[in-house]
Amino acid sequence: MWQEYLSRLGPVSWPLIVLSCLSLAFILERTLTYLMLPSLSQRRVRTMMRNVESCRAENRQEDLCANLCTQGHCLSKGVAVLLSHAGSGKAVREEVAGLWLLRQRQRLHAWLRFLMLIGVLSPMVGLLGTVIGMIEMFQGMAMSSGPVTPAVLADGLWVAMYTTAFGLIIAIPSLAASHGFTLWANHYISRLEFVLNHVNLLMEGVNMTENGMSDSGRVVAFRERAA
Repeated sequence: MWQEYLSRLGPVSWPLIVLSCLSLAFILERTLTYLMLPSLSQRRVRTMMRNVESCRAENRQEDLCANLCTQGHCLSKGVAVLLSHAGSGKAVREEVAGLWLLRQRQRLHAWLRFLMLIGVLSPMVGLLGTVIGMIEMFQGMAMSSGPVTPAVLADGLWVAMYTTAFGLIIAIPSLAASHGFTLWANHYISRLEFVLNHVNLLMEGVNMTENGMSDSGRVVAFRERAA
């Protein structure tokens, strides 16, 4: 059965098969990688913020940093990077966090450009197979002395168009997966960057909610000191 389908693809059969296998492998690998990403839930983030604040109040940043380094959670590693530079200024920690986030973005975006490239090349290869098939069809018709019937034309065009359809079948999932994974990765990195910025401000003694408002407890304490 599969040999019959391969014969219909003509000379571009193996390039299309290689592209389809690569696309499937990249999509499966990225899907598993993204599904295994640790969750950045609000509960986990709040717990992390409380730990950072309590350790800062008790001057135990090094203990928390050592504890976070043993965990495999992406957020824990990012906070550990910031805590390891607790003695540096806020601007230095922002640069360090930016470099760490850049490495995470590169890791999450790996293979996505190859998926996009496959999505662009596959229809072109399929179209090339269609053109080659049509050339062979018209060449056979020119060498034939019999009448050219609509059935003969339809049969030749059907086989020639088969490669274009196969190329589109490869291209559509590849492009969709490439753009979908890019959105997924950008959202995850943005959330991670948001949390690390909060942790960096918390290390400077600035406590705030996710909406940017100052923590109500600190506002009350400030008013009591001012009074």
